[in-house]
Amino acid sequence: MPKDGNKTRTKILDETTQLVLTNGFAGTTIDHILAKTELTKGAFFYHFKSKSELAMELMRHFAMHDMGELKGALEGTIEYENDPAKRLSMFIQWFIDIFDGLDSPYAGCLYASYTYEPEQFGQEVMDMVVEAVYLWRKTLVALINEVSRIKKPSIEIDVDSLADMFTVILEGAFIVSKVLKDPKITVNQLIHYKNYLELIY
Repeated sequence: MPKDGNKTRTKILDETTQLVLTNGFAGTTIDHILAKTELTKGAFFYHFKSKSELAMELMRHFAMHDMGELKGALEGTIEYENDPAKRLSMFIQWFIDIFDGLDSPYAGCLYASYTYEPEQFGQEVMDMVVEAVYLWRKTLVALINEVSRIKKPSIEIDVDSLADMFTVILEGAFIVSKVLKDPKITVNQLIHYKNYLELIY
């Protein structure tokens, strides 16, 4: 029976993502990847012709998963579309529930890892990071604006900044959680954000 090439490719992407989140892209060598995946060089280069190509595919793979999470949260809260405040709250709760199930700190975000080493990547890769961050902002802005359409916020707000706060909290929480080895930090910070939004509205 022939080996499943897609399964091998996915294994390389998944294992390399974890290595990059731990060691950085520059600090992750082909030998590290081979040791982690238990593959030969021939098998690796069959799927990826160079480390640069791997960098691009890593980002595509991560972005696809990330967009899947975003889509899941939107679809999972669609039942509250007639109650925008409830939907916004449940959108944040969606991610609280995801991170609350972790026994160890979340490994981190590849978007952030790539921005720490921009010289390692081409502009096309960095453009994917920018596009993803803007999409998260756009999504939160839309949810917040729907609430503001019905309820006046109790304080003056900058909607873009309030939307970005979700990403800022997550990225910061991932770092602090790893440093302190406490998986609950991400959950607790998201709860603060959810409470803050509820206080505003």
